[in-house]
Amino acid sequence: EGGRAFACYVGQQLDLAKFSADAEERQQADALVALLTPLAKAFFTDIGLESCVHGQQVFGGHGYIREWGQEQLVRDVRIAQIYEGTNGIQALDLLGRKVVANGGAGLRQFAAEVRHFAHQHETPYGSELVTALERLEAVSGWLLDQAKTDANAVGAASVEYLHLFGYVAYAYMWARMAAVAEARRAEDPAFYGGKLATAAFYFARLLPRTLSLEASIRAGSAPLYELDAEQF
Repeated sequence: EGGRAFACYVGQQLDLAKFSADAEERQQADALVALLTPLAKAFFTDIGLESCVHGQQVFGGHGYIREWGQEQLVRDVRIAQIYEGTNGIQALDLLGRKVVANGGAGLRQFAAEVRHFAHQHETPYGSELVTALERLEAVSGWLLDQAKTDANAVGAASVEYLHLFGYVAYAYMWARMAAVAEARRAEDPAFYGGKLATAAFYFARLLPRTLSLEASIRAGSAPLYELDAEQF
């Protein structure tokens, strides 16, 4: 659900970049599209495979039997992480070109929008959203410093960084959905109550993954390069 919301958000930015009558709005939307495109490709497909494997797990041993079709879905979805630029390349693009190369300008624009929403709208998850955003900003700043002296910093951290960014982006989507669901809950208690319950699950059980991703990133590049070629 978070992925579908984020797809619509990126699509909205694409429309604004192309059709807005305001030149500044077109420029800002274009910058967001450039920043978020690697997420839209790589995070969608990484989490898509994870979700598909969960579906297979539900079937138990029958998840490997062709008549149910789930094993076909697992095999098919795996290609999405490889084609149109493998997800490792997408991660390098995000961190190396879209964050480090421009000093984090695009990230600052996205962060300003998220922070404005959290402060201006009634949402049950405003504080959790800002905390996650601050984690992303802190890690980004640390990586910008590391990249100045460590040529391996971007490559070592890029995949974990993309996932950290992805979970924060989804948190923004869920905070927005929760705000709407809270305001309109009386109209359809089952539907909007379900949205709020799913938002609660996301913030309590999935967003904390950013803690381990931050720890992995801050471990630096050295652990990846301690083996000499002849030791393999």
